[in-house]
Amino acid sequence: TDGKPLPELASSLSGNVPNYEAFMEALRRSAPVPITFEAMAADTDGYFSADHQKIAIRQGMSEVQTVSATVHEIAHSKLHNQKKIQIANDEQYQEIELFDKPGLFSNGRIARDNLPEGVYCYDLRGSDYDPGEPVCVEEQVVVNHAGSVLLTEPLELAENGRLMLTEEEGLNFVGGFSTLTQFLQEHRKDRHTEEVEAESISYAVCKYFGIETGENSFGYIASWSQGKELKELRASLETINKTSGTLISDIERHYKEICKERGIDPNAKKEPEMAVLDAEANQQEALFLIDDATYLHIQPCDSGWDYTLYDAASMKELDGGQLDMPELSRMKAVLQICDDNDLGRDSVKYAPLSMIETLQEAAYQQMQAEVSQMTASSQLPEAQEQALDEYPMPDEQVSTPDMQEYGYSYDGMLPVTRERALELDAAGLTVYVLHEDNTESMVFDPQEIMDHGGLFGVDHEEWEKSPQFHEKVMERQEHQQEREQAFLSQNRDCFAIYQVSSDDPQNVRFMNLDWLKSHDISIDRSNYDLIYTAPLRESGTVPEQLEKLYQQFNLEKPVDFHSPSMSVSDIVAIRQDGKVSCHYCDSVGFTQIPGFLPENPLKNAEMALEDDYGMIDGIINNGAKEPTVAELEQQARSGQPISLMELAAATHREEREKKKSVMEQLKSQPKAEHKKTAPKKSAEREI
Repeated sequence: TDGKPLPELASSLSGNVPNYEAFMEALRRSAPVPITFEAMAADTDGYFSADHQKIAIRQGMSEVQTVSATVHEIAHSKLHNQKKIQIANDEQYQEIELFDKPGLFSNGRIARDNLPEGVYCYDLRGSDYDPGEPVCVEEQVVVNHAGSVLLTEPLELAENGRLMLTEEEGLNFVGGFSTLTQFLQEHRKDRHTEEVEAESISYAVCKYFGIETGENSFGYIASWSQGKELKELRASLETINKTSGTLISDIERHYKEICKERGIDPNAKKEPEMAVLDAEANQQEALFLIDDATYLHIQPCDSGWDYTLYDAASMKELDGGQLDMPELSRMKAVLQICDDNDLGRDSVKYAPLSMIETLQEAAYQQMQAEVSQMTASSQLPEAQEQALDEYPMPDEQVSTPDMQEYGYSYDGMLPVTRERALELDAAGLTVYVLHEDNTESMVFDPQEIMDHGGLFGVDHEEWEKSPQFHEKVMERQEHQQEREQAFLSQNRDCFAIYQVSSDDPQNVRFMNLDWLKSHDISIDRSNYDLIYTAPLRESGTVPEQLEKLYQQFNLEKPVDFHSPSMSVSDIVAIRQDGKVSCHYCDSVGFTQIPGFLPENPLKNAEMALEDDYGMIDGIINNGAKEPTVAELEQQARSGQPISLMELAAATHREEREKKKSVMEQLKSQPKAEHKKTAPKKSAEREI
């Protein structure tokens, strides 16, 4: 809850939650923002910060109270996250009133999946005589779609699923325009409504999982709903039901995954907490909970006591070491460790030994997350991954050879998988079902895509004219360094085209070298964008190659070259016979310019590390056989230190080896017969 402290009518909850740590992790994975635990005043259980996009929960509460507060704040983060809405929505809509409810109107269809919680989308159906004239409101309209509307309150549709528009009551355009962000800010729910929604969702979700919070929730809801009319409360009911259902599904799915990961039986009874210290006095290894904030895992070693500290809330490994005092009893060693690490000693309780495995697994998952981040940034890229710009296929998961192997060979068709076919169909492209007998049939309904177990296709000419193709071409500009490195590290003859960046900080676009010299301006790589790279297809000297490229990128530009034709101020880099030279497109011909590009940084880095100069290939080959992920995991689980760099490298290698191709996935599916005759590609799509 963001703002002043909560009302006092609600009472605090007590009690434990079965498999509490696993359930809290499920809540973390279900939340749209990070969850932290902080010290707070006793009258504040938690808050959601829209400015920092995080949830904070008060430390030291009971398990039931913590779960209840966490779900409450998750509801706020999903329903009342104005900062997130502001980032995600900026399209202009017409302002309307629909049945006296303020709303927004669009002539086109609105993607419901992209809408924030608490926004309701309905379609308008046009009349049979004039499809552009709306006559009624429905949940979704396929034929005679006359527009879509957005509301912050749900409509109560009739039993036939419609609400008819009349002259007296219906759709009115109020004359203004607004983005969804502006509309939601203007019609934002008041604090009382937001708190009723959040606590009602918390109660419903907790009740579903057998966690009783009524003692707190009923008083809380009553205090915040004072003065609200029944109509206002009913308007929130659909929001509460919808959000509760979605959140329950997410939590249940994540909880099952976590229980499986940690070997927890979700139906098993909770292990009783050890109340008397002497009950486990004869056990050498033990786990303690210090001041309800820190887990201490301790076990004997040759020099005394080995220990590891974990944060109780996040299960993150904090520290560890050895206490070289073998003469101390285990309990005295625990107290000494608390003193050495500035931990409190007010409460030292036994925790179930079964928790140790859970904590170690959580620490290992944390290390794996760090490894996944390091894999991309800390390793030299593999040589085979260094590619020049390629034709932007509609689906990177499947290739033309895959399609041919599948049994379809028409070269005017580009293959896509089911998921991508659904996206392209929704975007308005014509999608075809591809059959293994080298025929195709046009998709008229998305259900046909869901029913087909093989490949799909889109016509290459339609694909190349689509906005999606243009977006993929322009995405290249976001990978300047990687594409330039790929060009410099090629083992074949190739070229790269650079053009002055769009902001043109030096105002040098279309200026020749004489003009640059007269204004004492030097050519700087930072003022240029890498636009295009490709292999050199024909032989010839460097001047001959430059002339061919000038002709090609003025008269016969490639379909995936979406930049201005080659002109004065462009720079062409040629890699031929292992040497790179850069050439400025001048008023007449080209002039070679030195120093525009650096030497290949990959080669320089590798030569500094490689112990075999005959193996300069983009991969460091020094040392003994590389360990596997399984070997490193075994070392980590047994408590032996391992190198995160080695684990990152092993993970990267094995992921490449085990990645299952699309064709292998298709072959593993049962073949489905297609019984209807395939329409020709010239057939018109039925509207």
